[in-house]
Amino acid sequence: MRSHRFSAGVLCILLFAAVSNQNAFGVWAQSPDTTSPIQLIPRTKAEREQNYEAEHRISLIVQVTDSSGKPVPGLKAEDFSVLDNQKPQKVARFREVDGKTFTADVHVVVVLDAINDGGSGIGHLKKDLDRYLSQGHGPLQFPITLVFATGAGETESQPSTDRSVITKQLAEFARLPREAACDQAHFTEGSRMDGQVMSSQSPGNSAEERADCMNMHFTESLNALRKLVGEQENTRGRAILIWPGRGWPMVAEFGTHVVNKRGNYRDVLVELNTNLREAQVTLDAVSWGDFETPRNVLKPVMSVTVSVPITPDEVTEEAMALPALARQDGGLVFSKVKNLANAMAACLEEASDFYVVSFDSTPAAAADEFHSIDVKVDRPGVNVRTDSSYYAQP
Repeated sequence: MRSHRFSAGVLCILLFAAVSNQNAFGVWAQSPDTTSPIQLIPRTKAEREQNYEAEHRISLIVQVTDSSGKPVPGLKAEDFSVLDNQKPQKVARFREVDGKTFTADVHVVVVLDAINDGGSGIGHLKKDLDRYLSQGHGPLQFPITLVFATGAGETESQPSTDRSVITKQLAEFARLPREAACDQAHFTEGSRMDGQVMSSQSPGNSAEERADCMNMHFTESLNALRKLVGEQENTRGRAILIWPGRGWPMVAEFGTHVVNKRGNYRDVLVELNTNLREAQVTLDAVSWGDFETPRNVLKPVMSVTVSVPITPDEVTEEAMALPALARQDGGLVFSKVKNLANAMAACLEEASDFYVVSFDSTPAAAADEFHSIDVKVDRPGVNVRTDSSYYAQP
């Protein structure tokens, strides 16, 4: 069963619109009929088991690599052990995927982040992608889809393995308009702010205006990620979603200016954690420099080894950052890369061989109960990477 959660905080406008329109469909317009007897529909044992599996089967994409970072093929189910909250679990299903043979099981999505890298970042990305596409002849091993992401929405190319087709589409996307940077001295003509058009004659950017802009970019970025992940739920096979750039802004530096603008980060984190896993999407983060960080925070909040939050109070902005989400999803994180082509090759190398390991979780005491995941492989000198956690259901 695919999960379709909607966050209560970041997407409150969408939720408000949905609630406002419910009466139009008669959902809440009629009072329930309390006089009619409740009709119980019996289910067979097979149907009950199928329903339980849909709610509690946890499927993981597990990447096993050697000391040089190369995938390790040929492992069997008995080589794997799965710990759920440190308790051993029985492997319910196991599959090794040879990406070189089953190419239909893998596709690649590369994001051109025009929300947060609207300046030279897109040009830098185009240059490096052109270099990657020119390294070789003939069709690519896996189809690539380009996504040009802006606050107004996402524009996607058709997936293709043709290098020249992708190069042409990349050039077209690179010419499209981009978002204005929030720390510019003045917002440029036509820049959006809370649905309004800002004039270039505005007196300047106050702390509150910059907080509004950064919060808008943060929200737009997560909405774009949610949409891309949602689209993969009905697409066969595994998706490698590569998000280059610094990532979305953190607004912690603005203090009281953003207290009322923050959403319920835990709701969003639960949704992304669940949907990334169920849609079989691996999120990889690649940056030429450092990832986005608040500037007046005493300690780094964007460590690529940031711990996974458990309680609602622990879910802060650092857990919602691009590299943190990638790490929690079992993806790769590269910062200060000198050549995106090499990073792309490393991301795609992992698709040459990986494992799908499933286990059945026990019912939780409450909805969205945090569980840690630890997968071990009985082989010396190997590295194992997969989802680090999930949120269990009753």
